[in-house]
Formats: sequence, C-alpha cells, structure tokens
Amino acid sequence: MKRKSIILSIILSISFVAIFSITSKAISSNEEDFLKYLITKTYPELKEEKKSKGIIKIGANMLKKEDKEIENHKSEEFIKITVNDKKGTKSNNQIATNNKAVKKEKQTKPQVPQKVELVNGKPQILIYHTHGTESYEPERTGNYHSLNRKYSVLAVGEELKKNLEKKGYSVLHNQEYHDYPSFNGSYSRSLKTARGVLSKYDSIKFIFDIHRDGIDIKNEEMRSKVRKQETTTINGEKVARFSIVVGPESPNRKEVEKFANYIMSISNKKYPGLAKKVIVKPYGRFNQFLSNNYALIEIGGNANTIQESLNTAKYLSEILDEALKNMKR
Repeated sequence: MKRKSIILSIILSISFVAIFSITSKAISSNEEDFLKYLITKTYPELKEEKKSKGIIKIGANMLKKEDKEIENHKSEEFIKITVNDKKGTKSNNQIATNNKAVKKEKQTKPQVPQKVELVNGKPQILIYHTHGTESYEPERTGNYHSLNRKYSVLAVGEELKKNLEKKGYSVLHNQEYHDYPSFNGSYSRSLKTARGVLSKYDSIKFIFDIHRDGIDIKNEEMRSKVRKQETTTINGEKVARFSIVVGPESPNRKEVEKFANYIMSISNKKYPGLAKKVIVKPYGRFNQFLSNNYALIEIGGNANTIQESLNTAKYLSEILDEALKNMKR
C-alpha cells in the first residue's frame, strides 16, 4: 500500500511539472512561439522536417490572416485583389488612406536598383505571360480566361511593347500560352520559355510578366464597385490601376522588391493613384529568381475593360522608361 502511494505521488509530481512547464511557456512566449512549442512537443518528427516543409511556419502564418482583403488563389483561377483601397474624392489621381504606416513608407525615398548596361541593337526587355488567357471585359468566356487575344493580357503586353519601342527600347514580346490547356504547372512552363529566351539573348536585362488581377464577381453591383476601385482617370481617360507582386521565397526577394518599390515610387510621382501597391504573397517565387530586375505586374482586373487596361500600358511605359533610364549605366 505504501509502495502504491509512492508511485502515485511520483506520477502526480511528473504531471504537475509537465503542466507547469507548458503554462510557463505560454506565459513567457507570444502566440506564435507557443504554437511552435505545442507542435514540436506533440509531433517530434517535425523537428527534422520543418526547415524543408515549412509546416510550423505555415501554422503560424494562419494566425495572421488579414480580414480586410479578398484572396483567391491562382489555382482557383483568381488572384488577390484589395477591395478596401479607397480613392479620394478631391482628385481623380489621389488615393485616400488612414494607414499611417503606408503614409510614412511613401515619404521614404526608395533605393535605386543596381545599374545595368543596355546593349543597343539587341533585345533589352522581355515581356511574357505566365497566364496568357486572363481576359478583361467584355470577354467573360471561361470565367475571364479566353483565347481571344484581342481582350486578354496578350493585347496589353503588345501595347506595352509598342510604347516602350517608341521610347527607343528593344523589346521581345513572347505570346505563348502557359496556362492552356492546363492551368496547373503554368509557372513551370513559363520558366522554361523564359530560360530559353534568356539563353538566346543574354542582352535582356529586364523581365516583365504581365497579368491582370481578378476576383470572383458575384453580381453586377459588385462588378461596378470593384471596377470603380480599380480605375482612375488620367488626362480625361479611364485607366486601370496596376500593382506588382513579389514572391517571398525567391532567393533574390530583396532585390526584386527594391525594383518593384522603385517603379511604384516613380508611378506615384508621375501619376498619383495609378499604382496600388507592392503585394508580397505569403509564398511562391513566380520565376523572379531569373533576374533582380523582374516584375510581375498586374494591370487592371477582370472588372476592368480591355480599353482601360490598354490605356494603362501607355502610362506604364512612361513610368518604366524613367526607371530604366535612371538604372542605365
């Protein structure tokens, strides 16, 4: 009987120590650290796998989802669009915001990316499309994914090419489809295409993957609201707004983000309200490791008309021209 009492006391002591240890960990750590602690304690095998699979990182990131943005992953044929980005009423080209952090960031002078040497007479810029079937109003076929080039991002890419060529650049516009007939594997196929072009033309120093933003539009009222938020007016004409997407897992993420912020700073100076923001996705590389001067640009969205997006290409070419001139060695 005495022996059973001793064993029971030992078990209770161990249980108390375990509970105290976990409670202490919770008190001394923040929510993310405590989540990591629970996962590693519950699943010891993850200690060896977490670096490659990112399980703990994904678990922690789930706690930080913002509820102010509408997100749809590309696998569902939609990408992120911010619908809370309100425009001011006093000026067509001014964007109103209550986010003090954003205002402070805009006041910070962005760094000029590393200068490059552009060779005349050879291709200097590559424009291509990972999702070439993405279309605009009025082409709603296939949930805004169409082979009708007249209404797709291919037409916008061609318009951007023409405007850059008018400014003296040598531009190669690849119009291959990488999301048709299968959407899955688009980035793998576009990577193969881009690498093929770069191996042939080492003179290319800038790469632009042109997309459009998208949202699952439920009704006409929603369409009208989104279109209003995604459109601005410049020189009396309606223009679709644009954003730049950065993949956080690309090894050159800092340089790519620097390039994106530099383009945005010039856009905000020349045409306030035309650019939305630099969007850093939760994961992905988006082939951006191909060059530090790589920009995945979302021009307009599926609520915008093709003409509004073609208009953007004209003003975007002026923005890119200034950026490239300042980066030219």
